[in-house]
Amino acid sequence: MLNEYGFTEARNDFSRVFNMVFNEREPAVIRRNRDQEVLMLRKDLLKDMLSAYVLDVDLLPENDCSFTVSIDILELAANGPTQEEALNELIQDLKIYAQDYMERSQLFLNAPNRKHHLPYLLRILLCDSDEEIKSLLKVHHAS
Repeated sequence: MLNEYGFTEARNDFSRVFNMVFNEREPAVIRRNRDQEVLMLRKDLLKDMLSAYVLDVDLLPENDCSFTVSIDILELAANGPTQEEALNELIQDLKIYAQDYMERSQLFLNAPNRKHHLPYLLRILLCDSDEEIKSLLKVHHAS
């Protein structure tokens, strides 16, 4: 069972709760009222947990010599004159979608076809650079 703290208790002793979560690597649940709970968790542990969510990218050469890349699980696609430019465009679209998802989370988390996108997009949002995002992409050449 996870460590649980009432909101007031966590606020009054935040340094201790934070140190326990960070130094001891023990997640903590903070509860306000009876039905509001949040989880405190180290960022690196969350990144590790989300590593199971693979971003498979299909790369398809087009008849006009351009390239289309798509991530089916997120229903995203981008096109560019080169493979590199198509991937860069996809990375920008991923960042925009991830930000939009967070800004309108009530909409997306209640949409059956979008709710499952959250862990993939959290992976994107936890990245510090486009290169880190690119390292998450597993490109498969379509036949």
